[in-house]
Amino acid sequence: MNCLERKNLSVFTKISFLTALATMMMTPASIYILSRTSDESIKPFLGSFVLLAFILPLFGLPLSIVSMFSKEHLPKRIFALIINSLPVIIVMYGLTMEVIDEFFRAAP
Repeated sequence: MNCLERKNLSVFTKISFLTALATMMMTPASIYILSRTSDESIKPFLGSFVLLAFILPLFGLPLSIVSMFSKEHLPKRIFALIINSLPVIIVMYGLTMEVIDEFFRAAP
């Protein structure tokens, strides 16, 4: 009996779904807090909060990919995959916009 049968993959789906929910709650708050704060007294706390908001989905993304092979509800699996990949997409968008701005800006 194989330990990773399709019915046993529901654990991965549950973990990735809960990670996606936590990401969905933490990412907008962390982006807002990061954009609004300039006080140096709460900077270490905010840095760890923002870091957690962007590292947590990196843990959940492989679990979401593995959970795509489970027998759980398809919308639940797709939701977890999209939300867990969202911070990676935001970072890639920012890097792409930075490269476009650097190379296509008019010369001084």
